[in-house]
Amino acid sequence: MTVPVKITLICEKEARTSAILGVVGALIFLFAFPKGSISTLVHEVLGLPGPGAGIGLVLGPFLIVVAVVSSLLSHGSGGALIASLMFAVAYALIVHLFKIPTSQKGVFGSSLFIVAVIVFSVVSEAAMALGKRLSMVWRCMLCGAMANVVLLVIYWTVIFPGTAGWIRWSDAPVLVGLCFVCGLVSGCIAWGISRPLSKALAVK
Repeated sequence: MTVPVKITLICEKEARTSAILGVVGALIFLFAFPKGSISTLVHEVLGLPGPGAGIGLVLGPFLIVVAVVSSLLSHGSGGALIASLMFAVAYALIVHLFKIPTSQKGVFGSSLFIVAVIVFSVVSEAAMALGKRLSMVWRCMLCGAMANVVLLVIYWTVIFPGTAGWIRWSDAPVLVGLCFVCGLVSGCIAWGISRPLSKALAVK
C-alpha cells in the first residue's frame, strides 16, 4: 500500500528568497571557481581520475547546498527547483554578458548545463518529498546523495562524451563512491547552514 505524498507549493515571498539564493550562489561559484580551477583541484592536486571528479566533488556539492538550504527555508515544495534554476540561468547570463571564460569540458553556462541543473533540481525536490518519514538531517543527506549521483551520471552520459570522452569502467566505482559521500556531507552541511539562516531571515 502506497502512502500519498502531499505537495504544497511555496508562497511568492519564499519563491523570491529561493531565487535570490540561486543568484547569490551563482555569483559565489563563478568567482570561487574560475576557469581551470576545478580541473586543477580534482586532477592535479587530489590526483583523481576523470572525467567527472569536478562534478561530483565541486559543482554537485555546491548546488546541493544552494538547493537544500532553499528547500529548508520554504514551507512548501519548489524552493530547490527555483534556486537551482536561478543558479544556472544567472550563471549563464553573467558568463555570456561579460564574456567570462568557463570550463569547456563541463559546458558551464550552456543550454546543456541549464538542462542538467534542472534535472538535478527535480531529483532534489523528489528526494526531499519522498524522504519525509526520515529525520530532517537524513532527509537532506539522502537528497544530496541522490541528486549528486544523478548529476554525475547526466554528465557522463550526455555531456562528457562530446567534450571530455567516456569514463573508464575501472574509474567509475571510485568516482560514484566519492560522489555519493560528498552528496551526503553536502546535505548535512546544508542542514546545518539552514538553521541559523532561518533565524536570521525570521523564517518560522
